[in-house]
Amino acid sequence: MKTRLLITSLLVAVPLPGSTADDDGWQSNFPIENYTMTAKGNNSYWGLKPGPFVVLGNLEPDGSEFVIISVLDETEMVDGVETRVIEEREFENGELAEISRNFFAMAKKTKDVFYFGEDVDYFKDGEIIGHDGEWRAGKDGARPGLYMPAKPAVGMKYYMEYAPGAAMDRAEIFETGATVETHRGTFDDCLIITESSPLEPDDESYKRYAPKIGMIYDDGLELYKDGRRFPSERYVEFRISEDELPDIPKRIVYELHPTGIIKEIKVELHQVDGRYAIETFIDGKQWDVEVTDKGEVLRNEPD
Repeated sequence: MKTRLLITSLLVAVPLPGSTADDDGWQSNFPIENYTMTAKGNNSYWGLKPGPFVVLGNLEPDGSEFVIISVLDETEMVDGVETRVIEEREFENGELAEISRNFFAMAKKTKDVFYFGEDVDYFKDGEIIGHDGEWRAGKDGARPGLYMPAKPAVGMKYYMEYAPGAAMDRAEIFETGATVETHRGTFDDCLIITESSPLEPDDESYKRYAPKIGMIYDDGLELYKDGRRFPSERYVEFRISEDELPDIPKRIVYELHPTGIIKEIKVELHQVDGRYAIETFIDGKQWDVEVTDKGEVLRNEPD
């Protein structure tokens, strides 16, 4: 991923009215009680209307990593507020690794988006193995954080999560008005954010957001697909090149059809796994192959 940062003037970030900050200048307490909150609506960089999704990913010779971020047609009451559920479904080397259900609500008047918590399931070999990082506002001293300000400004520093001992992620706006290139294309007027946490002081992560799309980059995962879909759709698919195919599935396809010509490769992210659907032509006849990152052949037959 290449990033071209536009030069901006130095700004003094203005905190949200009524918010308080700690000694380091991080805004940490927001006057949710003064806002009329809604589980729907649009913020330029993080909308809550059901339907949109993005796929962020990274393809390396030794495997893949993808995450689908979907705005669900579901709401959840958290700390007395109706929130929108945004699901993140993460895959590592084709296997489901994590599902998180994140709870957001928007201030109707200002369009600032607040984060009320998340439920997390971690998976290994198809089984749930943990729930680290779960939190909900109103429980064990946790309170809502600011996820996306309606008027982001360079230098703004705020807690997105405020759950002592569990989740304390915070964001600093590094750049506005940036032009960002991704696998999906080039986007203007992007927001560049650095995230950190006092619980993990040596770690930082980097995110980019594009207007009307949302997150387009997350620590090496860049945008591969965006759009809208219905809950009934069984999987998300998108095309990649032969050069992008990881080494193991590439070797398997070459072994199955050493004289074949690959015409198309699609990544298919299903509910619980990911796979590569490959169209190969041999003497003018099409063969359809489905194979996983680990080399398991799910399909190998003529079309």
